[in-house]
Amino acid sequence: MSNEIDQFIANNPNVSRETITKLTDFQSFLTEQNSKHNLVSRSQLDKIWMRHIHDSLRIFYLLDLNKSLQILDIGSGGGFPAIPLAVASEKYDLKYTLCESVTKKSNFLNLSVELLKLSNVEIINERVEKVKNRKFDIITCRAVSKLNNIFTNSHHLTKQNTIFLLHKGINVVEEINDATKCWFFEHELIKNDLEEGSFIVKINNLKKLN
Repeated sequence: MSNEIDQFIANNPNVSRETITKLTDFQSFLTEQNSKHNLVSRSQLDKIWMRHIHDSLRIFYLLDLNKSLQILDIGSGGGFPAIPLAVASEKYDLKYTLCESVTKKSNFLNLSVELLKLSNVEIINERVEKVKNRKFDIITCRAVSKLNNIFTNSHHLTKQNTIFLLHKGINVVEEINDATKCWFFEHELIKNDLEEGSFIVKINNLKKLN
């Protein structure tokens, strides 16, 4: 595990010691709770720092930290990417809403927020399509659903300039092509230099086609 932390620090040299400490607490708590809640695959428990925490923080470097942002994370599950993002951005004016419909996972997220003393996080135990009267600047989602479904279920929560920052795998181009049948949007693919076939797709100007 120490090798994993060393690799994480090498790839995130600007992350503070305080942030590393909180992320370590979260990693330990996630590992402890995983047998109860099936938060991540057991085969990935020894890869949490790079496969999950580092991968989550790739989004941090895409955020405009000079702005006040309302950020929605859909299907937060084990807390990725939102919990590492919230830990890393505590000193900025970023507020995170984690939407998780599975109650036991929502409970885990609430316990994590309490453990880490995160004042910039709200948990909603609900399906995203049922969330009402909210608008967000940024929408994130990791390993939950295809683009078309994400857009359909969250479009009512977007502003004119909302940006989607979505973790995607090797089928991302196929998903983009499928989504363009129902939606207009601009997109940018951001590769993961450490993992082949891993991307963040940045979506701007999403509009429903008639």
